[in-house]
Amino acid sequence: MITPADVRAALALPSMDAPVRRLPKDVLAQHSASNATDRKLIDGAIERLDWWATLSPATVGIAQGVDDERPVPALQLLTLTARAEPTQRLLTLIHRAVPVPIILVTALPDKAGTRVSLAPLRRAERIAGQMVVERVVVVPDLTRQDDPATAAFLTSLALPELPQTTLAALYTALIERAEALTVARLIGAPFQLLADTAAVAARRDALGRYALAEAELLTARAAARGEKRLAAQVDLGNRVRSLKERLQAVAAELAEAPVAGPYLK
Repeated sequence: MITPADVRAALALPSMDAPVRRLPKDVLAQHSASNATDRKLIDGAIERLDWWATLSPATVGIAQGVDDERPVPALQLLTLTARAEPTQRLLTLIHRAVPVPIILVTALPDKAGTRVSLAPLRRAERIAGQMVVERVVVVPDLTRQDDPATAAFLTSLALPELPQTTLAALYTALIERAEALTVARLIGAPFQLLADTAAVAARRDALGRYALAEAELLTARAAARGEKRLAAQVDLGNRVRSLKERLQAVAAELAEAPVAGPYLK
C-alpha cells in the first residue's frame, strides 16, 4: 500500500531539518470556509492536516517565478489524514486556505491508499492581493506499489527530474505528471509525458471534455433509473449511448497524443 510518506520520499527533497507541524482545523476554517456547511465539512472529514515542507528558493535553490502572471513565491507540501472520502469541495477549501500553491497528499480512510491533489491559483478579480483556486487537479488514487504506471509516476516526481528554472515551472510539471497518470489509467496505457506544450494543452482540454461527459453520463444513468415514462426512458437511453460514444472518442484522442517518453525534464 502506498502511503503519504512514500510520496514524500518520491519527491526526493533535500533535508530541511524542519519538524512536522499540525495545522489546526479552526484556522483552516477561518481562512477558507465561507459558511456553516464548509465548516462542518472541514470538522467532519479531516482527522488532521500537517505541514511537511516549504519548497522555496532558500530550501530547494529554485527561483520563485510567475505562472501566467500569477506569482509563485513558494510551494507548500501538506498531508491530510481523512476521516471520510475527501470531496472536491474539501480539497478546494484546503487549497484556497494557503496563498501559494499546495502539494496536498491525502491518506484515504481505512488505509485505502493515497491521493495527491494540486491546484494552480489565480488573482482574485475583485479583491486586491487575494488568490483563488483556478481548478483542482486530482491524481488517480495511488494504491499498488507494483502498478507500472504508478511506479513511473512516483519516479517522475523526484526533484532532480523536475524543471529547475522556477517554482512555477516545477508546479506546472507536477500537474502534467498528474494528468499523465490520469490518462494512463483511463486508456490502460503506460505512463507517458507529452512532447510539447501544445500537446499538453490539447490533452488537458481532452481530459476536461472527458470529465464533463462522464459527469453527464452519471446524471443520465441516474435519471434513467428513476424514470417511469417509456418515452423519457427511450430518450435517456439514447442520451446514455451518445455519451458513451463521446467518452470512447475522447479516449481514442488521448491515446493518439504524441509522447516524449517516460520522463521529461
